[in-house]
Amino acid sequence: MPRHSKVKKKTLKNAKQSRHRGIISLREVRQNNLKGFDLDLPLGKLIVVTGPSGSGKSSLAFQTLYAEGQRRYIETFSPYTRQFFERMDKPRVEEVNGIPPSIAIEQGNTVRTTRSTVGTLTGINDYLKVLFPHISVPYCPECGEEIFEDNAESVTQFANVNLAGKSVLIGFGVPVPSQMKPPEFFQLLSAQGYLRIWVWGNLYRTDEPEDYPKKTLPKIVNVVQDRIKISKGSKNIARLNEAIETAFLFGKGTIQLIDSESAKEWSFSSGKQCAPCGMTLRDPSPGLFSFNSPLGACPQCRGFGRTLGIDLDRALPDQSLSISEGVVKAFQGERGSECQTDLLQCAKLRGVNVDLAYEKLSKKDREWVLYGERGDPESNWEQGLWYGVKGFFDWIERKSYKMHVRIFLSRYRSYTTCFACRGTRLQPDALNYKIGNHTLPDLWQLPISALLNLWNGKKSKLVELSNLDPTALLLWEEVGSRLQYLSRVGLGYLTLDRSARSLSGGEMQRVHLTTCLGASLVNTLFVLDEPSIGLHPKDIDQLINVMNDLRDAGNTVLVVEHEESIIRAADHLVDIGPGRGEHGGDLVYVGPISEYEKGREKISSLTLDYLSGDKSIPIPSTRRKPKKGNFLKIRGAEQNNLKNIDLEIPLGLFVCVTGVSGSGKSTLVHDVIYLNLIRERGESTEELPGKVHSIAGQSGLGQVVLVDQSPLSRNPRSTPVVYVGAFEHIRKLFAETPEAKSAGHLPGYFSFNSGAGRCGRCWGNGFEKVEMQFLSDLYVKCPECEGKRYSSEVLEFQLVGKSIHDVLDLTIESAIHFFETIENKKATRVVADLKPLADVGLGYLKLGQPINTLSGGESQRLKLVGHLLKNKPKKKDKNHAKDLLLFDEPTTGLHFDDIKILLNVFQRLVDDGHSVLVIEHNCEVIKCADHVIDLGPRGGSEGGEIIAVGTPEEIKKETKSYTGKFLWRDHKSKNLLKPIESKEPPKNIISVRGARENNLKNLKIDIPHDTFTVITGLSGSGKSTLAFDILFAEGQRRFLDSMSAYARQFVQQMERPDVDQVNGLPPTVAIEQRVSRGGGKSTVSTVTEIYHFLRLLFAKVGTQYCPDCGVSVDKQSKNSIISSVKKVLKLGPVKLLSPLVRGRKGFHTDTAAWAQRQGIGTLFVDGKFMQSEGFQKLERFKEHTIDGLIAELHE
Repeated sequence: MPRHSKVKKKTLKNAKQSRHRGIISLREVRQNNLKGFDLDLPLGKLIVVTGPSGSGKSSLAFQTLYAEGQRRYIETFSPYTRQFFERMDKPRVEEVNGIPPSIAIEQGNTVRTTRSTVGTLTGINDYLKVLFPHISVPYCPECGEEIFEDNAESVTQFANVNLAGKSVLIGFGVPVPSQMKPPEFFQLLSAQGYLRIWVWGNLYRTDEPEDYPKKTLPKIVNVVQDRIKISKGSKNIARLNEAIETAFLFGKGTIQLIDSESAKEWSFSSGKQCAPCGMTLRDPSPGLFSFNSPLGACPQCRGFGRTLGIDLDRALPDQSLSISEGVVKAFQGERGSECQTDLLQCAKLRGVNVDLAYEKLSKKDREWVLYGERGDPESNWEQGLWYGVKGFFDWIERKSYKMHVRIFLSRYRSYTTCFACRGTRLQPDALNYKIGNHTLPDLWQLPISALLNLWNGKKSKLVELSNLDPTALLLWEEVGSRLQYLSRVGLGYLTLDRSARSLSGGEMQRVHLTTCLGASLVNTLFVLDEPSIGLHPKDIDQLINVMNDLRDAGNTVLVVEHEESIIRAADHLVDIGPGRGEHGGDLVYVGPISEYEKGREKISSLTLDYLSGDKSIPIPSTRRKPKKGNFLKIRGAEQNNLKNIDLEIPLGLFVCVTGVSGSGKSTLVHDVIYLNLIRERGESTEELPGKVHSIAGQSGLGQVVLVDQSPLSRNPRSTPVVYVGAFEHIRKLFAETPEAKSAGHLPGYFSFNSGAGRCGRCWGNGFEKVEMQFLSDLYVKCPECEGKRYSSEVLEFQLVGKSIHDVLDLTIESAIHFFETIENKKATRVVADLKPLADVGLGYLKLGQPINTLSGGESQRLKLVGHLLKNKPKKKDKNHAKDLLLFDEPTTGLHFDDIKILLNVFQRLVDDGHSVLVIEHNCEVIKCADHVIDLGPRGGSEGGEIIAVGTPEEIKKETKSYTGKFLWRDHKSKNLLKPIESKEPPKNIISVRGARENNLKNLKIDIPHDTFTVITGLSGSGKSTLAFDILFAEGQRRFLDSMSAYARQFVQQMERPDVDQVNGLPPTVAIEQRVSRGGGKSTVSTVTEIYHFLRLLFAKVGTQYCPDCGVSVDKQSKNSIISSVKKVLKLGPVKLLSPLVRGRKGFHTDTAAWAQRQGIGTLFVDGKFMQSEGFQKLERFKEHTIDGLIAELHE
């Protein structure tokens, strides 16, 4: 039966019964805002966790289930290894049972290195670099012909087939030493027993040098090993074969067959050498086909595919300016002013119009400005000739050892494709090997959908699969399966060489999902965070199928999701709510999706209200129409896959840009529109704007604002009230209270980020971080301020009865009511800054809640408000230029009800005259737009075209539009769809096929799950090989392959075993027999790891005692010392001493003289007070202790 939040907790007896196999059992879950509920989740199911944004979904899925599942498995590794893994906090939960090892696939992209690509992330590159040495074909880089590796047998066969009945010379090349004359060379060969040579198309005898014409010998002469007449039978075969083998030996792998009658030659090579050209190739190895290996990386760019250099477009950013107006930006500062003068003088002498816009100059004049006169730039400068903008940068780069020069150059540098490898990242040698006439970079650069078409099928278009050996076939199938997974999750438009850092959060998550599928793990908990982000509705079904495949393999898949199709496809649903923040955290419903609708009357669920149709997002009754002439006109956009499109975007409307994944939406909005508009306004951007012929109609726009999917700050010091700028006014209000004014405190005194007011022990954090090395770090509430961030003195100042801590503890809604009661302009500003947060549904957040604790949906809306407030005009002005607001999937992390609130905000922005342009897949948003621009028809090279433009109703009518089809289908059905059942129950066995590791003889074995299995046999029979070298090594490797590459590099992974296939293998733990004797420092505690925990325990919670007096040594802050002094003052006056000398021998008259100069009149010497003036010498050979009297304190 489904559980509801109001159901009484189970008895202890029932709780014990629930611990049977097949469920994950959680008791008293209190992580973040979760309200201490109990929860049982079935294993081997697709579980969807849903609920309003901020209700506690991520707290349950990631901070409880994933954190505990991963922590338990990672603790089986050594303490040294564990310190390199992500150490999540131990969740606040009373008891967790039955949880398998867990892997999280979160949204967002944290990759920063440009070496990481889709191919490296998915492991496809690793398979390809091993596959290429196996099956690739070498080609000569000079003549382009295929290189064949010959041997005596193949050459003999060639001769028998093609030269039968002919007299053939078998020869090999011998280099002629320089300066050696023909007679001397002939004599040398004759002495070796070689009497014939083939040169200049003729046969000459070495014992008759006088017959050789008076010509110099070529660099290489063909020496005749034997002359044989090829007969059809077995006659002379042995002699021919022996001659060819000898010729290969002395010719260093190259020989020639020569028809003495026609003088025709055939060259053969026994290695990777082109016989006609003489080019020798490097032997292929996996390292040669990896840009992360020094063997394969391009030496110029070191495998990055691009180099950093001066970008002349950055030096001349606004080419509508003339030379006299300063088109060369680098010449406008103090550093380049002399160059500007040189340019003007030289231009006038050359006759170049310095007042004409640079872009209107002739091509010849533009190149002259950039590159100057022919010749060396330095020589040109000395002769008074123009040396060019390029020459200026070449000269200044010689001084890049100076810091300020490097800073100057950095403004004009950008990455360009490496000229050596042309972006392939590999050495030239790697490009000489091909599969199906494709080099490895050719395959990397194909869209995954196109590569899959080449790769898959019974008859591959690249190779004949029947000719592959078992190892190559296995590699081939692994690559094919991963390509299939990428295509199925809607990433067919990506290429394998696509930089990982350029992927969106949703794309990155789905790439990681395919990595986990490729790892073939079972009995694992996979936790996914909104995998539908960035996915068009047409690809959702494929994503559901992929998640079901992961489930059907014997795993548990838990998904945090708001997408209706995925919620309906769940085997098991967990609905958390009913509200957000402190109003959420309860279990609204737990159970099968089929029972969800039946409990409608008992359940108060926002999710169910929308799924059942009781609530919905209404379509606007009227749609705004474009105003005549009020368009942003784009002409000739052809960045990435955009196909030279022309487009008019109506301004002052709510516009949606739609299309399948990879159709060019982000390229159009971000690269073409945003970057070009920003560049036109003179603002610098790290990225180059998208290629476009022209953009017009932007003159009436105010700010151009992009709200993308980049994450908010993860700094716990940042809070909502700080983010929106309201805290500055709150601090000023406190500083204006009579008490604060009389004490002389400024607003900075009330800051927890700096100043004297923050807690001196935790520095305003409210907590102390305790680093735990190989355990997750602990965050302990500060014992001094008790989590309030401020010193006790600051908390004494109050604003209308509330301290600064009390104000920060208010929710946004409560704070608005509180500040509305204060008649002050600053309070009015606070209300104005906080109201937009309430408008987007964040009124339940506390002012002082750290931003790093917010959910994805909460962060997205907070960022939206921050951008809107940042660009808000200071005064209301009807004539103020209206802004263009660009949003990239703003519904990320939002529930149906949150989307409804967000749409209200968009509509208000448009009502105020602003233009809202949104990239979106969500049909609820699209149907509410005034205008829709649909790109497609597909992703990648098959996209980049405008499919339809108009209202949502007009888009529905376009038969080519996938978006239109789903707008038709977007109606609420009260009959919930049934989830897809498992195709077949997973086999409950570990299946090993073709195990050949060490002495195993192609072993085939099945081992049942959940049983006590014993492997036995004679010593040396292969027991440990099967158990440790295959099962343990492969199980651990597969788990680690699903984790970050950073963590993997610190784990000593065993070599991949020699086995064809291992299926049904869960993550593994090894408890090995210790066959070696421990060292002298090895004890029971070090072997059991108790020693490491004891070290950590003593270091973190042990109390230090003085070895002399036995008094405990306590850490004291300034505030705690002041508090202690105040307590002592209640007993009477106190003298404040400062230590000057501690246990040191000597007269110490110099110390007294120094104290007197510092104004210290009284000294406390060896327990007695003495005056510093007229200080008498102390006993020289006795240790003394001296303190200076700083002050006398009274209460």
